Amino acid sequence: MRFLAQNDPGPPGAPTGSPNPFDGIQPDLGVWGDPFNAAWKTGLAGAWALGFVVIAFGFIRATVELQRAKKGGYSADVHEHTESLKKSIFSLIALAGVGMIFGAFIALF
Repeated sequence: MRFLAQNDPGPPGAPTGSPNPFDGIQPDLGVWGDPFNAAWKTGLAGAWALGFVVIAFGFIRATVELQRAKKGGYSADVHEHTESLKKSIFSLIALAGVGMIFGAFIALF
């Protein structure tokens, strides 16, 4: 048995493959109507906003704990809270980037 690469047409006269049954189909959530379309967008926006609130709380908490550890001279805690602060900053950047990723995805369709 011979395994063909995706772009290999095979020997002459061999079948070229099956047609794509989903060719020309575009995803559309408007099938269920405008109330559903507005509801899922509102729910997604609410979850995104809640994520910002949680990450902002973690950022503030990590910043306060880092300052306490620095003032107290606890070097092990300084390292631990610095890592926590870094994670909060990276999470904030990633969550802010989700909007751009979704925007690009929606613009494609």
